[in-house]
Amino acid sequence: MAKLHGASDGGEEWAWIGRTPSPRPAVARETRVPGRAWAGVTAALGVSAVIIGLGVVSLTGREEIPAAVPAITAAPPTSTTVPAACQGLTGTTVTDAAGDNHSLAGVIAGFQHAYYVQRSAESAMRFLGSESGIVVEALAAGIASIPPGTTHCVAITPIAETAAEVHVVEVRPDGSRVDYLQLVNVRPSRPDTVITNVQRRS
Repeated sequence: MAKLHGASDGGEEWAWIGRTPSPRPAVARETRVPGRAWAGVTAALGVSAVIIGLGVVSLTGREEIPAAVPAITAAPPTSTTVPAACQGLTGTTVTDAAGDNHSLAGVIAGFQHAYYVQRSAESAMRFLGSESGIVVEALAAGIASIPPGTTHCVAITPIAETAAEVHVVEVRPDGSRVDYLQLVNVRPSRPDTVITNVQRRS
């Protein structure tokens, strides 16, 4: 192949064709944040720190308030005080109540209540039949012999439909106690049941 005019024999003029071009040095780009943006970020971080700090203080400084436990009020125990005169008595019915005229135990309790509590011979006579042989004057004298303030109790144990063993106790104001053991008979009648006989028993 003929040489081009003016070219040197060494081919220096065409050597650049085979060269790989060197990369141009990269120009370092500095990313700059405007001053106002930095101020905004700083302020936001400061507010966040304050909020977090307050939250921590709130959590750590919070007082634990114990839950209120509902109070359970127990019912007061029922008083079951036994009258002094009734202490130690045993029987089907043990009472110092007023009684009634409708039953064996009721009429006996009613008579004793009229005698010791009401202290009334007339009231006591309502529980007695004419066949008992007891008169109002005798009852009044018996009541007068007992000191006012004396208490009583009666234990009644039926042994038949019309009879009962009776234990009467009287306790006087000075604390002395007197016991009476009796056998009492009644007569059921209308409208009232009445006592027909009272006798001692050993």
